[in-house]
Amino acid sequence: GNLVLGRLEHFMLFLRTSRVESHSAVVFQGNEMQGSLAVFLSRSSFQIYYNSWLQLSGNVCLESPSEAFAYISPTVDLRDSTVSVSGNQFMSSTGTLKVLQVLTFYRDITNGTIVAACNTVHGEKGPKYVIPPVYNVTILSCGDPCALEASCFPAYTTTASSDVCACTCAEGGYGDACLPVAVPETPRTAGADLCVRDVRVDVEVNAGFGWSVVCYVGVTFAADVVVDVGSMSGSVRNVILVKCRFLGTASLYVVGWRSDPPAGQRADV
Repeated sequence: GNLVLGRLEHFMLFLRTSRVESHSAVVFQGNEMQGSLAVFLSRSSFQIYYNSWLQLSGNVCLESPSEAFAYISPTVDLRDSTVSVSGNQFMSSTGTLKVLQVLTFYRDITNGTIVAACNTVHGEKGPKYVIPPVYNVTILSCGDPCALEASCFPAYTTTASSDVCACTCAEGGYGDACLPVAVPETPRTAGADLCVRDVRVDVEVNAGFGWSVVCYVGVTFAADVVVDVGSMSGSVRNVILVKCRFLGTASLYVVGWRSDPPAGQRADV
């Protein structure tokens, strides 16, 4: 999880069509932030295909977003996949908070599910969901039994306990949520720590060129951070931020992703 101090327009912004497919997952979890227009914003179609998962969970907004927590425009295209928005806390709100808003629907939805569970305002229920009725939607309160899709990557989970939402992974699932890849640990090479730790950075950072790992732990950023995955080296390229702070309008930009990387190559962020 990371901490953002100061008001932003958006925490995570997708400007072009984004595709998550074939047993893949996008997880936005455990972040703390001030106010914004929308925390998670997609300005184009968000495509989630073939046993994949978009999870937005366990985040804390000290001021509720003025537009919506997650705003997807125009639509989310689901095919045998799941969107989960769960366990997010909003500490203040001046009106009725929209946790998830999907502007329109895609005409060819095939076995897609949206699950919203235990999202609270002032520790109580009350948020609003704006989702076209064509989607298969499940909305759960904090007192309802755990839904597997809310806490676990469905494709690699056999069961989830109804009380504490503990996931039991099938073969190929990693970690507490049975993700398709293990969350990378902070890296070391020959005993050397490859992470930048516990410093404040006041100038724009351009990171990644020639390295297979970009890692920041406990770093306070007062200016933008740009990570170019395309200029990194190695078949597996890791971008890791743990317990970092972004001050004012400082933002993280991860660029250079490829939708069709060469065989055996991947980027873990």
